Amino acid sequence: MKLREVDFYLDWPVSIKVINLRQFIIGNLIKKGRVIRWAIVDIKGSLDSSGKKIRINAVLANPRNS
Repeated sequence: MKLREVDFYLDWPVSIKVINLRQFIIGNLIKKGRVIRWAIVDIKGSLDSSGKKIRINAVLANPRNS
């Protein structure tokens, strides 16, 4: 089993409510590999009303090349 740590920013659209945020994040992480653990490290607001940026740190097993 290969493990890889990823650290990236994810756009959080205004249409995604806080209650659905976990599902949204995991859905994006699954595209990269099997999720072992993840955490929100930082949240940055944007100057326009397009949403926010969330910094995610995660450990993935058997990561896909993407």
